[in-house]
Amino acid sequence: MSIFLDSLWIWIALTIGAGAIGYFVYQYDPRGRTFGIAIGVPFLVLLIGLVLYYGVDTDRKSISRMLTGLASEIEQDDLDGVLNYISPKASGTRGIARINMGVYRLTSAKFRNLKFKVNQLISPPLAEVSFLAVVYWKTKHPTADGFAIDTPQFQTVQFNIELEKTNGNSWLVTDKCEFDYRLQP
Repeated sequence: MSIFLDSLWIWIALTIGAGAIGYFVYQYDPRGRTFGIAIGVPFLVLLIGLVLYYGVDTDRKSISRMLTGLASEIEQDDLDGVLNYISPKASGTRGIARINMGVYRLTSAKFRNLKFKVNQLISPPLAEVSFLAVVYWKTKHPTADGFAIDTPQFQTVQFNIELEKTNGNSWLVTDKCEFDYRLQP
């Protein structure tokens, strides 16, 4: 069922299929009523698809929206904005965010290969999320040993995190936040 709510492409394919069937039916019965049905049914299928796709918020959409917002705050180098996406109970993850954002500036942060499992049976619901982040980073200040990188460097990072659903339909990062930045680009 979620494929009908999370993918607009399935509705485009169904619309094309309904249009093709309508075209062949009209070829064998070229009356005005048949023409109206041949045009109306694909339009109705597309309309239903658009209403379901844009009108129903799913876990995939809300998690993706949350990660996109988090990436935007990271790109803007807004520590307070980033902390808004991390649970207040996740002191370890908040500390890592403060330390890393104090040392590094991420000029671009994108994610792909989003995979998740949501457990709705517990309160609050939790989601185990994994994705590959593609970032460009540079150091903000030279370290004590003179280490500084002024030009953005490309890096891929594999994340495995746990998200906690809030009262609304948004998610917060918990203390289960694992990442592997040793991946080769």
